[in-house]
Amino acid sequence: MNVGSILNNDSPPNTTQGEKNSEPQDNGFHRHSLVNLLNGPDNDAEAKTNEQEPAKSSKQPERQESVSSSDNNDGRTNDKSQSEPLDGKKHDNETEERPSQDAAKAQTKKEEDDELARISKLNSTKKPRRYSVPPIWAQEWKAPNQMFTEQTNQEVATNLSNNPVFDRTSTVSVDLECSITGVIPPPSLTRTIAEWIYANFTEIPTSQRKYVELELKFGTIMDKSTGNRIDVNVSTECVYRDASGVYFDMGVHEVGWGDMCHFLDELEKKYQDELRKNHFQNSNKPKRKFNVLESDITDSFYQITNRNEQPKSIRVSKDNTLNPPRYLAINKQRLSHLFIHNPSSMYDMRLSLSYENPIPESSIDSIIKKNTPSLIRLKKRTSYTHTPTVTRFDMTKVQLPRESKSKGGKKILEQDQSNEVELEIDVNELFSGFDKVKNGVDSIRFEELVEIFMNNARCLNNRVTKLANR
Repeated sequence: MNVGSILNNDSPPNTTQGEKNSEPQDNGFHRHSLVNLLNGPDNDAEAKTNEQEPAKSSKQPERQESVSSSDNNDGRTNDKSQSEPLDGKKHDNETEERPSQDAAKAQTKKEEDDELARISKLNSTKKPRRYSVPPIWAQEWKAPNQMFTEQTNQEVATNLSNNPVFDRTSTVSVDLECSITGVIPPPSLTRTIAEWIYANFTEIPTSQRKYVELELKFGTIMDKSTGNRIDVNVSTECVYRDASGVYFDMGVHEVGWGDMCHFLDELEKKYQDELRKNHFQNSNKPKRKFNVLESDITDSFYQITNRNEQPKSIRVSKDNTLNPPRYLAINKQRLSHLFIHNPSSMYDMRLSLSYENPIPESSIDSIIKKNTPSLIRLKKRTSYTHTPTVTRFDMTKVQLPRESKSKGGKKILEQDQSNEVELEIDVNELFSGFDKVKNGVDSIRFEELVEIFMNNARCLNNRVTKLANR
């Protein structure tokens, strides 16, 4: 009696006293798996055939044993008394068991037919459920960078909060501490960027600090061999160090650029609303969240080569809002740059450290008259300066004049447009934090400034990434 017999409401076969010492019989009761129930009569019958074969093989050892005993009875080693009863008569069990075996086989055949009919009916009335879309536990996880390149039919939603879990001193849960030291360790990426800036600052003379610029630009790290965005099999933000095989494609899409500008304007509006509601409590706060400045500038780039000097790249900027226009010129010298790859966001970033050495105004006229610009850029920029986070956001629309010829040979002047997002940190504050670390006064200030600066960039990147996922 097995579980299949109990579930099928079948009763065990009748046994007699004479069948106790008989061989194991096939009584027709077999286990039925879910596969056999669903596959129908053909597969079920095949399964029964496979189940009967081991039963036949189990009988073979007894036959071999009887043959070996008969072989031993020809007088070589074994005694007759071991194979025959004391009265000299053989048991006639085989003749007594034949009627009972025939009856059992007939009963088994009838039960098999009834069971096959029942399974066939079940198989024809109910099919196994098939999913048009796999359940969530059966779906393959995909990194966010793959979601941007592959079109998926499902929206992947998460319930993670945008609010930070910890602050520097406590947690939301009163019975928890933020760490064993009471201070949250800095993120590894922030520490890496801070160490990179610190190492470069040690090589800058004090007299040159006022000419240093540290800027973060949005764009895409492109693979030179494929012409596509790099894919290094990571899913989180990281520093990309192999700069030999890549280049940085600076700029963002127009829709994303507009949404970033709208995001900054929303923050300003929200700040003004809170200021009006709590006028008396916030009387000491600034009247505006951002100091906004708009500019219209034309940049002309010149390659100047003097005897016994290295070639210089001079940028002459013309302020188009003034009449007569005002010209400023600088010699920009790149010191170092760092690629930051963020596959979970729309854009990567490049952190650049440069000298911006001013050119005397008396030399600007001669540079313009004696040289031809290699590149001209028309920039319409809106700058948002946020003093509490020592960051300036430069949102720039760029036009590049380009000449082409028509079929008739006439020159046609066209404009290539692009959109740029650039963040600059207050270098004076950063050098102040650098000196505190160097002198052993404050080991946290410098790294906090770097983390705040990077957090501002992530806020913009997250905003435009959320727009792309809609």
